[in-house]
Amino acid sequence: MVLFSKKIVLLGLLIWKASTGFCQTVELTLQEADSLFLARNIDLLAEKCNISMADAAITQAKLYQNPVISLEENVYNRLSHRYFDFGRESEQQVNVDQLISIAGQHSNVVKEARSGHDVAVARFEELLRNLRAELHQTFVKLYFAQRNMKIYQNEIVSLRTTLDQLIAQEKKGNISRIETARIQALLLSVRREQNEFLENVSSLQGRLRLLMAMPSSMNLTAVFNPDPAVLPDVSECDRLLTDSLMQRSDVLMALHQTEQAKAALKVSKSQAWPEVHITGQYDRNAGYFPNYFAVGVSLSVPIFNHNQGHIRSAKARIVQCEQNYTGTLEKAQNEVVVAKENFLRSLSLEKSVSDNFDKENIQNLFQSVNENYRKRNISLLEFVDFYKTYKEAMLEVSTVREKVYLTAEELNKAAGREVVKY
Repeated sequence: MVLFSKKIVLLGLLIWKASTGFCQTVELTLQEADSLFLARNIDLLAEKCNISMADAAITQAKLYQNPVISLEENVYNRLSHRYFDFGRESEQQVNVDQLISIAGQHSNVVKEARSGHDVAVARFEELLRNLRAELHQTFVKLYFAQRNMKIYQNEIVSLRTTLDQLIAQEKKGNISRIETARIQALLLSVRREQNEFLENVSSLQGRLRLLMAMPSSMNLTAVFNPDPAVLPDVSECDRLLTDSLMQRSDVLMALHQTEQAKAALKVSKSQAWPEVHITGQYDRNAGYFPNYFAVGVSLSVPIFNHNQGHIRSAKARIVQCEQNYTGTLEKAQNEVVVAKENFLRSLSLEKSVSDNFDKENIQNLFQSVNENYRKRNISLLEFVDFYKTYKEAMLEVSTVREKVYLTAEELNKAAGREVVKY
């Protein structure tokens, strides 16, 4: 943990250097990418503000209405013939009015605010779920794209060496110009495909930098050790999927929105009750006797307005939220089923490839073909055909293994938690 923290600090220093104009290449593991993402992602930081605002809304809802104090002063005292006479014989009146909540008018508002806070938290978790899945999938794609670049680079180096030898033999008149031109065309084709992969790598790096709010001048290298053999058993995934589905963020958000709608209905019903005011009054000289004190109660009479419109709207909102919750739960269940099937298919395909594909033998065969062609033991047609087959085979294997981790992340996203760990 200490070494991990030090590496994050070092990464922070590299980010600062990159922001000052120095181009840096940073090797990044998935765990380090996660840490930077959680600490720096702009969308997450902005969404956290909604939680803070929801907290503030709860604080505000708990507060009671302030009393209203009014003061009246006689402008002209007819007895003393003075303006704004503040003496003992002047007329002054003080009124105090305090609104009193009844029928749950205050507590229901607090409950509604708390439901709003739960919705804000679930909305943040939903954003985190989607962005983290995108981060992981982008990281996996970047790793395999950079890995594929090595396939092209090895092929280019080998072709360049072969071409140099062919040019030397052509100058001596041992081979025809046609054979050299064919190898040059093959080399150009490989370089063109490599450039297309480089564009994809640049795009993936850009998205990854954006998710982690890193400087655009920073060059990222994904550090990853894919080993499908360490992926969990299917039965373990089933248990985790069963336990986690109801805790998925969008399902929880739909549930909290329903609770918020029910709380809003209670608020609307409580607002149909009369508004009750406790009043206090002091009058110094206007009554039959001086220093008059009085208390009173005032309330609105709900004859015309029973808050009918808001109540009906709140009831419709509950129905809408309940339907949305049902739809969200069905969508989550369907996504989990589809994601699980895709993951199992990818895993099965990868296993069949691993059982029938020996990378070391392929590499040895690659070197052997190059050597035999240079010795003129195989024809140009066989040599070109092997290069195309070799490249396609290596890229296909890479794609199959990449698909395993992409579908694993889709399953994690569908489940709302990390059911497939690697």
